[in-house]
Amino acid sequence: MPNEVHGSIFDAIATPSASQTKRDAILSAASIVFIQHGYEGASMDLVAQAAGAARRTLYNQFPAGKEELFRSVAERMWRAFPVMDIATDEEALADPEAGLRRIGYGIAGFWAPPLAIAFLRMVISERPRFPDLTRSFFEVGKTPAMSAVRNYIAELGRRGILKITNAELTSRQFLGLIDESVLWGRVMGDDKQLRQAEVKDIVEQGVDIFLGYYLVVKANASSETSRPVANKPKRAKRSSK
Repeated sequence: MPNEVHGSIFDAIATPSASQTKRDAILSAASIVFIQHGYEGASMDLVAQAAGAARRTLYNQFPAGKEELFRSVAERMWRAFPVMDIATDEEALADPEAGLRRIGYGIAGFWAPPLAIAFLRMVISERPRFPDLTRSFFEVGKTPAMSAVRNYIAELGRRGILKITNAELTSRQFLGLIDESVLWGRVMGDDKQLRQAEVKDIVEQGVDIFLGYYLVVKANASSETSRPVANKPKRAKRSSK
């Protein structure tokens, strides 16, 4: 399980590879154009110019025009979101501490680049003029990602590993511990990239706080506590004075 931040799709958008497909090159260029000009100010001509492609090529790829292009940009971004399979990851289900770390570091890595924050700001700023645009962006990715985390936490509850009565609320609580610092604090304020040490503090403390409340603790014959999901405890026990 990863205990560090990995790369983001937004890194690939900022510095596209020469080996990427023509479609990905167009989507990377379109992402930058949407950030720079907003959805309203962006045009197929601007995207074609940025991508070094003919206008006809764009319409061959995206015949419905700018709306289809934006949706394809969003779909590409969200496909790279790192926790979509967490609910079926047996390693994560066997060890909730490792699974929650995977979620936390995955989210932090996805939103780490300043370009990611800039794109999200653009989507939010366009909501008054294009409410369907914002709705589509979140339906394509945030809703499935939220469902994946909710289903993971619900399964941990079903297995008796976590004390879960409302998986929807519980998953939002955990994501809030991570998102508030790695995402929303930056969206609303400074979009500078967090240092790795800062991300580590956010994720590790978030996992500790969450498990401190929700982890099912069982007493053994000597009244000592142990995790129900591993042969040996992951975290050192604290002695009581």
